[in-house]
Amino acid sequence: MRKLIYIIAILTIVSCSGKEERPKGVIAPEKMAVILSDIYLAEHKAANIGLTQDSAKVVLRHYELKIFEDHNTNDSIYKESFKYYLDHPATLEAVYDIVIDTVSLREQVENAKKDKK
Repeated sequence: MRKLIYIIAILTIVSCSGKEERPKGVIAPEKMAVILSDIYLAEHKAANIGLTQDSAKVVLRHYELKIFEDHNTNDSIYKESFKYYLDHPATLEAVYDIVIDTVSLREQVENAKKDKK
């Protein structure tokens, strides 16, 4: 399934890419999509563990730092990359298409695991 996500991601990015090169230091669209997916899932976890809003923010920050570590990046590179994608809406749309597909697929896998139990 992971291969399918990457194939979809690559095809989407290739079909939407123009002549403009991505600056050095900007996270690749495929990797950005995976990071965003992980962050959205972490936000969901942090919001649903029964903590106060302030405590949930602290937990989310720890999740984010772990996600950045897992993807060999940091929050400043992530923020600069996000700014770049905000300035390039077509590429950002392609990234979010991958995010939506990734989160949906993960949800389907989780639901399938729950149904088996």
